[in-house]
Amino acid sequence: DTSVDYSLGNLDNVYSILYKQNEGSYLTGVLAGLITTSDLPYANPQKKIGFIGGMDIPVINDFMVGFRQGAKSVDPAIETLVAYVGDFNDPAKAKELSLAMFDQGVDIAFNGAAQAGLGLLDAGAIKERYTIGVDSDQYLLYKESNPDRAKFIVTSMLKNVGETLYRAIEKHIAGTLPYGKVENLGIEEKGVGLADNENFRAIAPQEFVDRIKDAEKKIQSGEIKVETAF
Repeated sequence: DTSVDYSLGNLDNVYSILYKQNEGSYLTGVLAGLITTSDLPYANPQKKIGFIGGMDIPVINDFMVGFRQGAKSVDPAIETLVAYVGDFNDPAKAKELSLAMFDQGVDIAFNGAAQAGLGLLDAGAIKERYTIGVDSDQYLLYKESNPDRAKFIVTSMLKNVGETLYRAIEKHIAGTLPYGKVENLGIEEKGVGLADNENFRAIAPQEFVDRIKDAEKKIQSGEIKVETAF
């Protein structure tokens, strides 16, 4: 999830992978938009969703702009409240910011805050509001240890590190891996996506799943151009 500086030279044996987090976040935005305009048990008719970022920097804002755009594709009237922790390792502050968001009418919030983002998941359980995890399937993180927290984690925006490393190994064996370059992998390359687990299926009606799958196809075809902070 980073790139070496190829301008330094002598790096022809290094391959770097970046991820199109804006594309994966667009899908979370579609889901959030569908939920906040629905009659699901913990939804709120105010059409407010939230984003908690670790830092106000381009890579984190790339999550945010995709998330906001995806939600507005469902209903342009949806408002996205945004707050930054200022630290990727401060879940207590993220929890405080998240509780304040939920008190302002947000019914589903997405975190792009690494370790700090766990505070959002805690706040969601306290306020009985939906949350979206990041990077790995965070529902599975709490499924056994804290089911009360887990049940509000609708899905997570995945960076599919395992998939992309496997892809790289296959390309290396085939002699087609672009050493000396960086690749930015998105939905088409299965670099990003949403966690499709039992909780997601329990909360999201089939029409929501179909809408997300349709958005995936339109991003792959180029019909949907996802905004970026870069």
